[in-house]
Amino acid sequence: APAVPSSTNGNDPKREEKLKELKRKQKREKILRRAIPIFLTVPWFVGVIWTALHPLVSVVTGELKCRGQYIDENGLDVHRHRVERYPLERVERNNRPQLRQHLDNTFHARKESAGAGKDEPSGMCDAIYSERLAISSAVECLHHAATETLAFDVVRILPSMGPVIESTEAVVLVVGEDNGNSRTTQQQSGSKVGDWYERSDINASILHLIKKLGNKKDCPWLTKTVFIVSPAVKTASAIAASDSSGNNITSPLLGSVVDAFISSYLGDGGSSESHTANISVRPLPPDFTFPMIRSVLVLSDVETTTTATTRTEVRILPQGVGGTLPNLDLVFGTFLSLQSHPAGDRYRPEHSIYYGDSDFRIHPFGGAIEERVGQVLGRVGNIIGLKSSTVGKYAKDLSGFFGFVAGMAIGPRHPHASALNHGIDALTIEVRIPGRVSSSSSIHPHYADFIRCVEHLLRSISNLHERLHHSVAQYTMPSPSKFVSHGEYIYPAILTALPMIVRAVTLSLRDIKRFQFLHAGMVLGSVCVASSIISLWAMVTNRTRDAEDCNSEWFSHAVFFISYCIVVLAARQNNSIPEKGANADKEAKQIQTSNSNERQKSLRLISCLVGIYLHAPLLLANYSLGFPSSVFWSPLLATLVLGPSMNMLLSRNKVLLTFSIVVKCLLLIATSPPIMLVPIIFQRYTPYVLGVYTPLHLFLAALWFA
Repeated sequence: APAVPSSTNGNDPKREEKLKELKRKQKREKILRRAIPIFLTVPWFVGVIWTALHPLVSVVTGELKCRGQYIDENGLDVHRHRVERYPLERVERNNRPQLRQHLDNTFHARKESAGAGKDEPSGMCDAIYSERLAISSAVECLHHAATETLAFDVVRILPSMGPVIESTEAVVLVVGEDNGNSRTTQQQSGSKVGDWYERSDINASILHLIKKLGNKKDCPWLTKTVFIVSPAVKTASAIAASDSSGNNITSPLLGSVVDAFISSYLGDGGSSESHTANISVRPLPPDFTFPMIRSVLVLSDVETTTTATTRTEVRILPQGVGGTLPNLDLVFGTFLSLQSHPAGDRYRPEHSIYYGDSDFRIHPFGGAIEERVGQVLGRVGNIIGLKSSTVGKYAKDLSGFFGFVAGMAIGPRHPHASALNHGIDALTIEVRIPGRVSSSSSIHPHYADFIRCVEHLLRSISNLHERLHHSVAQYTMPSPSKFVSHGEYIYPAILTALPMIVRAVTLSLRDIKRFQFLHAGMVLGSVCVASSIISLWAMVTNRTRDAEDCNSEWFSHAVFFISYCIVVLAARQNNSIPEKGANADKEAKQIQTSNSNERQKSLRLISCLVGIYLHAPLLLANYSLGFPSSVFWSPLLATLVLGPSMNMLLSRNKVLLTFSIVVKCLLLIATSPPIMLVPIIFQRYTPYVLGVYTPLHLFLAALWFA
């Protein structure tokens, strides 16, 4: 009998291979369907939880604790020296009539030559030349009228080793106090009104610091030029725009003083990002601008707003504008100097600003954020059964971490920000010392110890040549003694943005069969046009808009509404070509539905790609803005957008469809920039709001209503 072909036995190799390949493909598809939701959700939660554990865990060091303080540069050593205690009693002014008359005439002549009026209260220069303290004649003081309404006194102290070692670097101290904190308005009267030395305890201690720095026997270690800047307090009658009486005293903001000093020192006429923008700033004399400024320390004496607290609060604020930060060594050097002990055996801890019952923070929001976070975590800790001390410590560090990030992202703008913008390491130290002394001859011990710590820091900085200094410049800090480096927080930040990457990859390699270039390009172009219109409007309103102007507010809402309508209309355009003929109705409907799904997938891919490209540089350069933005936008663009199958299901039920449309409209309105961001979170339309948030919000509106 003839042999039976193998094909008749049902064992065709090609067919079996096709069946096996089909089964493998179905298995891969099943695995992908299960894995994709995991990759879209789990990394986001892991990134958020990991970030919340930064105060407890350090992956870089492999320890169950946050990285502590350390000095990266060996030259900046704060442990090898001690500083003598500062006096707690004021030195009375010489009251001999002939000397007083001679000094007063000298003061008035110096003020007139500097452009100041005779009725203005005395400044730092007047206190130096008053011969109250035996200050070296080598200490020079200049009253500089930077603008028509802003002036300051600047002291220059040259190193005693100047003829041997040429000083090429300088350190700047900017000192100022609030008017409500001034002894002039609270305790002084008569002839003492306006006296700079009597005005506040911090001024009195600064004058003692100037005396020590100018004496080569007391400070032979000084190798850098020291500038001390103090705002010139003016009477209201000296300011043309003021309507107050001539007895009122006004003082410029410290931020304006720092901006004016930096502009006068550099001779740039005013920075575009500073308080002195578009204002002509007079330059300082050439002999006052020789050394290169390496560090700026702003010492701000802030009035306590409540009488219930008896604890001193010190805030070390390194945050700048746009994610800028000073060298981490400067921050830790400042905190370690505040922990230093004075020289000598007789030492009273209650006189120390660090050991005398004080609170130290690294953010500008005070203890309110700590109380709220502590209450929430305390309840969770009681349920879990954790110790209250452990929970309280973690809550303090976590609130400090959030406060540091929030201070970087939303402000407020600190006085030293303009120095950071010029590449100068700078920070602000705010002191809030309750319990004003009743005696005019006494100086609060915490003020005296604070300036002693500043001298300790100056001595540490003098040992270091900043040109060769290297350290960390990207970090976050839960407290003044702990930090999280860029190499630590970047991993959870990437995890929060991973859902957008996963969604873009699955759409481009698996879901999209035919990319709709025309539709995606139309929506992308409309988003660019709408964002440009909003940006041009914001640039104008940032300069001229009054926050309480109802007309401006309604006009802004109208601009945003028109822009969103343009984007939504572009997203709803039908770019498919319908088939002709009666017999092709069913096929045309299927093609139209398929094209609609492809358009939605293409638009979603473009949205995810834009989100990735906008957040990648933001996470690397400005973590304080990049991480919260990634946490907010990643689930919205990658997860919380319904697919074609869900949209088809909703379209069959009018109740669910109407409900979903209402919810989407309410969410878009609530999260729109003029409702959610400005002026609740940001005071004005920043580059982040215009360049990142607004385009992504427009894409979200297009995805939801396409």
